Amino acid sequence: MQTPRSIAAAVFTAALMLPALARAAPAEPGPGFEIGARLGYGFSAGRLGAPPNGTDNDVGNFVSGQWPLWLDAGWRFTSDFYFGGVFQYGFGTVNDDQQNGCRNANVNCAASDVRLGVMGRYRLPQIMMAAPWVGLGVGYEWGSFSVQQSILGNTSTDSSWSGFEFANMQVGADFRVAQKLAVGPFLSVSLGEFRNTSTAMTMGGTTNTTDQSLAKQSLHEWIMFGARFAFMP
Repeated sequence: MQTPRSIAAAVFTAALMLPALARAAPAEPGPGFEIGARLGYGFSAGRLGAPPNGTDNDVGNFVSGQWPLWLDAGWRFTSDFYFGGVFQYGFGTVNDDQQNGCRNANVNCAASDVRLGVMGRYRLPQIMMAAPWVGLGVGYEWGSFSVQQSILGNTSTDSSWSGFEFANMQVGADFRVAQKLAVGPFLSVSLGEFRNTSTAMTMGGTTNTTDQSLAKQSLHEWIMFGARFAFMP
């Protein structure tokens, strides 16, 4: 059975092979609307923060990684400079080693990570068929972890965290495979800090929700890599 790490390695290898499809270097893209999508894998690092009288846990204790579906859309002002919005929904990889109860057949655990923000990207000088670029973004993030179990009746616990993403630093390269289509690998490292947390417990049709500001705020990171597809002007 393949592990998330081996699958992630395969995704990155495929991204590196995409340039083999590229044509000879085309004319530079002009100004206009641009839309893109990314697929890959992300590793977690850092801590969640702690509520009053609570514990500051590692993000990896709950979610070791995620499979992001990343969409961006914006305007290319020149052939080199782009600015636009970013939306990402990540399907979390639950850490069953730390969350032992999630291994039970009567327990279902799930995690997700949503990010919304803006990003600027600058294209560097062409290198043969590759158009390398660097990017920087900021935004807001929502992370969630839910546990549903039917051992002693149907109950669920839904925990969520929210806060600012201070920086999302990116590098990558575009290879034009068609007049309007570019593909290539990317790597991003984000730095965020959750500010608030919420826990909703449902039992017997009754839900009790607790919303709190985190008493201790800690930094966390996502390291993501994969393939980017862009429809250029």
